[in-house]
Amino acid sequence: MNGAEQPPRGLARVDARVKMALGFAMSIHVVLADSLPYLGLLALAGLAVYLYGRPTAFQLKLAAVSTALLAWGFMFSQGLFYGEYPRTVLLPLLPPNAVMPDGLNLYAEGVRYGLVQSLRMIAVTLTGYAICFTTQPDQFYRGLLAMRMPFSVAFMAVSAIRFIPVVAGEFATVRRAMAMKGYRPLRLGLRDTLATEVASLRPVLSGAIRRSEEVAISIVTRGFAVGRPRTALYEDRLAPAQWSALLGLFLTVAGAGACKLLFWLYVTELYYASPLRPLYHFTRVWL
Repeated sequence: MNGAEQPPRGLARVDARVKMALGFAMSIHVVLADSLPYLGLLALAGLAVYLYGRPTAFQLKLAAVSTALLAWGFMFSQGLFYGEYPRTVLLPLLPPNAVMPDGLNLYAEGVRYGLVQSLRMIAVTLTGYAICFTTQPDQFYRGLLAMRMPFSVAFMAVSAIRFIPVVAGEFATVRRAMAMKGYRPLRLGLRDTLATEVASLRPVLSGAIRRSEEVAISIVTRGFAVGRPRTALYEDRLAPAQWSALLGLFLTVAGAGACKLLFWLYVTELYYASPLRPLYHFTRVWL
């Protein structure tokens, strides 16, 4: 069957509702977690989800570059501007002077704090990449409707998603045209560069407005109305394995939230139970 459409594989087979729940669960987990080991496990989980999505070579490079920049940026910036005590100088960059009495140093505690913050972002970023790369706009649309989201909101959200690659393509075309005409950033100074960059957005915005008007006229002339009852040709049903995945995501989020809540009550001396001491220890060390 040469030329036949390949069936979805990996994460692409999973219902959009499960993938959206996965993204929501990951975002809650990275907020609840504070320890380096647990955030490292979350980052590895995000990487596993990303690899399960069967990324292309370009998508692998994109993930590698973006996560490396995230980690380096957070660790270097927090290492420079870490203001808590105690702090250990990891690398002196500038000696003490009149402007900076302590000099400019890279602090070990700041690097560690930046690593913790970067792991939060990496876990969410990799999970978001996996969801976006393996979910078509119509799957998002059906998933939002199945979650009882108002049709008008789901329609506008999916329409905006479909516009993103079109606008990105127009922006790339404008940039190529500017390069062919000899434009080089900062060659004529910062002021002219900023003016040119702002001017380059006008054709992109004009094209987006024109296309949105064409889409609006098209759907109105076809008798489209938001308030009318609608039916679906196919009804998406969750398989038992996907229901189990949703239950597992809910239990992990609820469990982590309950641990953090009980530990907070213990620290603030509002509630303490001696049988919960193993849970307090687990939360202190791992969460």
